[in-house]
Amino acid sequence: MKVGLLFFLAIIIAASAMTSWAEGSCSVGGCGGGGESWTESAQAFMNSDVPLVGVTGNQNAKSSSFSSGSFQAGQPVGGAINKTINSTIPVSTPIVSGVYVAPGSRADLFPAPMMLKSLDAISEKDVVLDVSNRHSPGQAHIRGSVNIPAKSFFYENGTLRNVTDLAAILGGAGISQEDAVMVYSDSFASGEATAVLFMLRYLGQENIRALDGGLDNWIAASLPMETKENMRSPASYATRPRAELLADYDFVKSGQAQMVDARSFQDFGKASIGNATLINPENVLEEGRLKPGAGLKDTFARLNASRTVVVYSDDIYGASVVWFALQLMGFDARIYTWQDWQAHEAGRA
Repeated sequence: MKVGLLFFLAIIIAASAMTSWAEGSCSVGGCGGGGESWTESAQAFMNSDVPLVGVTGNQNAKSSSFSSGSFQAGQPVGGAINKTINSTIPVSTPIVSGVYVAPGSRADLFPAPMMLKSLDAISEKDVVLDVSNRHSPGQAHIRGSVNIPAKSFFYENGTLRNVTDLAAILGGAGISQEDAVMVYSDSFASGEATAVLFMLRYLGQENIRALDGGLDNWIAASLPMETKENMRSPASYATRPRAELLADYDFVKSGQAQMVDARSFQDFGKASIGNATLINPENVLEEGRLKPGAGLKDTFARLNASRTVVVYSDDIYGASVVWFALQLMGFDARIYTWQDWQAHEAGRA
């Protein structure tokens, strides 16, 4: 009797946590009030495969045994959450470090937030694209998401694949130009999501956003996840390339743009392009997410908002994080590769 009561209380705690932390968005079992709705939500929770921060345990198809953790809002969270979900195969969520993150929108913190997806419930109309390079079968991810590793879109030297190959990869994964796409990776700071978002913008995708803070912040907000691998029916991806987003040597050499070097301080000290301003990706981040607009305004204080900015690096991921921050602050920003600059300069020697 005591064991059954403890189990019932644990389910109450877990189900309540999922509902209250969502700040108005519906978690497993949907929204509603009254005892009947609560029972339905609790049952849905018991039958789901949602890993919760601060909750560990084992579950199979016929019985569940959860033990509630000591996690509370505002307290640090961390470590992988391992458990067996409806099978004998152990699965886990990625490691998370930090504090509980309240879901919601930060759009009012940026002048041009259109490409930032707020940390809350995902619309059923969104194609959720997981571009984590370290994604593996059985790893927990956002519900309904399909995985295409970010590295699939780039050659080994970090440059974009040709348009035909990119369209084939996207179409094969069931993504079309008409879709509303939300892209994320394990960590926003990795630049995987912003690099893929840049690639999609380059191909002409209009409705595309990156998840604020990435998967680690999604987990820290205790939002719904799953472990099954999702597939979409193949689609036709029609490209409308925006070639200007990928700056070329002639444009850079012309001096029309303000140059931003997104490499390390050491590399910048060895060689740079013209009068470039050094802005390392770490300078635009704060606790795993972009700094608020006020902080980014200080970071970009040396730049003229009325002139085009070209961000360059030997790492497309790092360059894309700075490019994304500039976009949210209303700059006309583009990306260039340090490798291309070196190749052209060597040819002129």
